[in-house]
Amino acid sequence: MKEINRAYQEGDLARLLEIERQHHLGETIDNSTEDDVTRRCINLEKQNEILKTQYKKLTQELHLARNTAEGAMVSDSRKAAKQGIDYTSIMLKQLKSQINIIADIHDFIKDFREQKITIKDFLSGPPSLRSIREEMMEEFGTVMIF
Repeated sequence: MKEINRAYQEGDLARLLEIERQHHLGETIDNSTEDDVTRRCINLEKQNEILKTQYKKLTQELHLARNTAEGAMVSDSRKAAKQGIDYTSIMLKQLKSQINIIADIHDFIKDFREQKITIKDFLSGPPSLRSIREEMMEEFGTVMIF
C-alpha cells in the first residue's frame, strides 16, 4: 500500500500500472528493485520521449500548414500588419464594392424585366459596369500611347 501511495503522489502512472499488473498476477511487489530517484528518472525519460515525439509532429504540421494557401495568407497578413496595412479593412472595402456592383446588376435586370428601361439602355449595360468599362478603356488607351 505504501508503494501505491508513493506512486500516486508522484503521478507515476507507469508504476501504478506495474503494481496493478503484479497484483493481478499474484506477484509480490518488490520495493527494493528500484529506488525513488531511479524510478523518477525513468519516468521523466519516458515523458521526455513522448514530448519529443509530439514536438516533432507539431513541427511537421506547422511546416505543412505554412505551405498552404491559408498559411500564406497568415504570413502576408502579419507582414502587412508590421507595415501598418490593415488587410481586413481593405478586403472588406473590396467586398462591399463587389456587392454594390452585383446589387446594381440585379436592379438593372429587374428594371428591364419590369420594362422600366429600353433594350437600347439594356444593351449599354448597368451604369456601374459602364464606368468600370470606361476606366479600363482609358487605362488601355494610356498603355497604348506609351
